[in-house]
Amino acid sequence: MTMTMTATGPSRFDWGVGSAIGTAFGTLFRNVVPFLCLSLLVGIPGMVLGALGVSRWLRILIELVMGQIITIALIYGTVQSLRSRKVGIGECLTQGFRRLPAAIVVAILAVIAYILGFILLIIPGLMLITMWAVAIPAAAVEKAGVGASFSRSASLTRGRRWRVFGVLAVSWILYLVVYLVVTLAITAPLFGAFGVKSLWVIPVVMWLVAGVLAAYLSTLSGVLYYFLRRDKEGVDIESIASVFD
Repeated sequence: MTMTMTATGPSRFDWGVGSAIGTAFGTLFRNVVPFLCLSLLVGIPGMVLGALGVSRWLRILIELVMGQIITIALIYGTVQSLRSRKVGIGECLTQGFRRLPAAIVVAILAVIAYILGFILLIIPGLMLITMWAVAIPAAAVEKAGVGASFSRSASLTRGRRWRVFGVLAVSWILYLVVYLVVTLAITAPLFGAFGVKSLWVIPVVMWLVAGVLAAYLSTLSGVLYYFLRRDKEGVDIESIASVFD
């Protein structure tokens, strides 16, 4: 399989790293309450089950399923927001459950491939992440099969992979910087003032920060899918969103 990252071919829609990230942030801010509430749901089962002493592997499995439900829900919410429609938590969750089966398999296989790629060499892992950046939106929106979702993402990103890689790289750098800065800025003063009595605050702060950042990444996934389809196929947001109507 050829995994070139060469930007070729005329673009029907002018977009770049900045516009993709800016659109994702703008979409998230316009829907901050429903998107953040949905994103924060992912960590709740793990915390509750962890307090009850449930097996770590079972918690990981449950969080993986919940994570994909919420990812699909936020992709749906992103598509609706891009067409200037308000989105509700219940409506997003309904779509998340309805379109879960293919997306969960795509997510599991993608994570396995990414890990293998990074174990063998870092570059293959980065190339796979870039090539399959919109595999989950393809599975959720188009209800494509598992193999078809990966192929669809590879097709949409072909010729635009340096751009996609730039968006992902900048986003992950921002993710790590914000996560570390916010966590340290909040937990360090508390720990200094109250010592071990404040240790319970750390996982709560990490959960809140991770929820915001996860909401952004899911939103970005939906934005990239829309941008790539508009760029390469000339498809507008109404045509993409029609599958949900």
